[in-house]
Amino acid sequence: MRATRTPWFCRSLVVLSLGVAVGVWLGAAAVVARAKDPSIVTDSGASLSATEAAVVARTNDARAQRGLGPLAADAALMNASRRQAAWMARNRSLSHGQGVTENIAMGQSSAAETVADWMRSDGHRANILGSHRRIGVAMARAADGTVYWCQQFR
Repeated sequence: MRATRTPWFCRSLVVLSLGVAVGVWLGAAAVVARAKDPSIVTDSGASLSATEAAVVARTNDARAQRGLGPLAADAALMNASRRQAAWMARNRSLSHGQGVTENIAMGQSSAAETVADWMRSDGHRANILGSHRRIGVAMARAADGTVYWCQQFR
């Protein structure tokens, strides 16, 4: 039996295909890494989606620009924010929860747009820049596609 060599262009195609596959995998890993951004302090039970992590990061960026410390994501506040955002989306109603310091919004398409809108509002900006130490955030989409946002502080 005679050994044959694989032509160079076939080997190059395999290497290129592996490179593309690894690049796609690394791209997916980067999305996961952003969702688990090490600059976002969380308590032991808080888990954030990429969108939630982006809201927390942008909120903490706004605080840092004014010399304030970062807010830590809090599991209980995350759950409460998710419940409130889901309720607003389900009922298509922009409505505050009871007994919490909270920012809500409706219709923005990204975390960047949402936090920027909150920072342009005196009351919302005061909440973001307040003496709080912990934060919970959420985004929920209504059946008609409208996006509802919730941010709670403690």
